[in-house]
Amino acid sequence: FQEYGLKPAPGMTGYLQTAGVIRHEPVAPSRRARWEVVGPEGAERITTNAIGWLQGSDPSAGVIMITAHLDHLGVRNGVIMHGANDDASGVAAVLELARTLAGGEQPKRSILFVCYGSEELGLLGSLYFARNSPVPISDIVANLEIEMIGQQDPNMPAGIMMMTGFERSNFGPALKERGALIAPDIYPDQRFFERSDNYQLALQGVIAHTISGWATIPSYHTADDTIENLDIPFMTRAIQSLVEPIRWLASSDFKPDWVEGGRPVPPEAQ
Repeated sequence: FQEYGLKPAPGMTGYLQTAGVIRHEPVAPSRRARWEVVGPEGAERITTNAIGWLQGSDPSAGVIMITAHLDHLGVRNGVIMHGANDDASGVAAVLELARTLAGGEQPKRSILFVCYGSEELGLLGSLYFARNSPVPISDIVANLEIEMIGQQDPNMPAGIMMMTGFERSNFGPALKERGALIAPDIYPDQRFFERSDNYQLALQGVIAHTISGWATIPSYHTADDTIENLDIPFMTRAIQSLVEPIRWLASSDFKPDWVEGGRPVPPEAQ
């Protein structure tokens, strides 16, 4: 981010937001461990969000967020889990969009580029960000999360990514109208809208969606998720298709909104 000319986010002295991570042991052999994200003070384990800020010309126009997650599964049974698609592909997209947009004309809206930590432990990095955002949550106009764009789903039209929760707001249709290679999620029963980092902000009312090339890819969470198995031409076209729609959103007065019934309801309010 620094190399591309981005600055630390408001109130931050650097590009890293650090949180503590606590592991709670399973209450029964059949249950999984539970993870909790807290402040970094005194924590034995930490997670880190990388945040870059592109200042807009109009502070009152709001903020756009472009995000991905930078963590994966580490080593399992002595085997390195590379995570090239999940989600190094998304991080590459965030970095390339940051480089391209920072190198052009200053947008009206500011843009936050965020690469979250600890998504694989339960969306912990994005949860900590949502609780400790460097900008008011009410200032965030929209969030586009980029997740697993390294391969094309054979069940989608050629060259097209899916957007989770497409029908929940007018954000996806607006991006698609301006050239983004996206279409509705074809796996609504999988509830992908609730399973990626966009969800933590969506619960707070931010128009937030995830785009993905192939969310049900067989190499998901396996040792086969390597760079050799990425479709680089598809990934390149996917990223390129986002540049002008994001540039338009950053310089327009359009403010995405939920359709009736589209905003997710926090569990405690149900």
